[in-house]
Amino acid sequence: MSLRTFAAPVLLSLVAAAGLSGCAKRSATDSSIGAPEPMTGAPASGPAGTAAAGAATWTSPTRTGADEAMASRDVARYDGDASVSAAPVAPMQEKKSAGLGTSYGEQRFSSVRSVRFRRADMTHPDALLSLRYNDAEGVSQMAHWKTGQYPQRANFQSGALALTLRDDAGNALPGAQIGSDVYAVGEAGARYTIGVENHSAQRYEVVASVDGLDVIDGGEADFTKRGYLIDPYTSFVIEGWRTGDDTVAAFRFSDMDDSYAGRTGKARNIGVIGLAFFREEGQVPHDELRRRDQADPFPNRYAPPPPGYRANGY
Repeated sequence: MSLRTFAAPVLLSLVAAAGLSGCAKRSATDSSIGAPEPMTGAPASGPAGTAAAGAATWTSPTRTGADEAMASRDVARYDGDASVSAAPVAPMQEKKSAGLGTSYGEQRFSSVRSVRFRRADMTHPDALLSLRYNDAEGVSQMAHWKTGQYPQRANFQSGALALTLRDDAGNALPGAQIGSDVYAVGEAGARYTIGVENHSAQRYEVVASVDGLDVIDGGEADFTKRGYLIDPYTSFVIEGWRTGDDTVAAFRFSDMDDSYAGRTGKARNIGVIGLAFFREEGQVPHDELRRRDQADPFPNRYAPPPPGYRANGY
């Protein structure tokens, strides 16, 4: 794939203690980067909520009693974490039954600012991750429809890049495996966040979508839209639909009709979260790093036959 020079029109990054850089305002030119400010993760002050302290970053998921408390009889089987990593996931299929969507929730504080970034390729991400979600009944229905069986425990995948759905306390949601797809099991009314992890030495722009809608402008998701930046060996959470430089509308599980996509007449892709990672111009692609890592100093350990040699020795 040929590399193309691309100056991102405006890039965003949640300002978190993990040392991420970000932006917020729409601009026709690149902006300079500045020092990030801490993000509390608390509801924004004003009519939509009151301020409260909270951590902006999170670590590797651990199972707690709260995970099982969210589960129904069928969900007790789903004791794996709802996470995916940089291995590609099968394309989203349209949901066949009613279940959960994601609503446009209360305002929360989440500060961003502008930063300079150029993609190595404008329209072809280096990694594309997706994770589906539904309530316990919807997950069971999908499992029976697709496989004729009960959902299985989710396979936790580790990789250089990862996507995780987390509850209000920062714990990974229970996960279910249906064929090659991983489902997060949620509950109507519950708040969730999207955890993004970068375990590589490269910086990426991350374009995120929920229910087929871009999390920054609320329109239909597209690779050419703005994204959040994530630095090497860091993580952050996306807390909601961006409503301004310092606020987002929280992600909350809801009925299909009350979802943001449903209320805006774009309900076709409800039930799937997506992250597209774009490498920065000038950085070495993963394929080249993998080739160098696997280089063999003694590739041929046995004597090869000379040119024109036949099996009978003549």
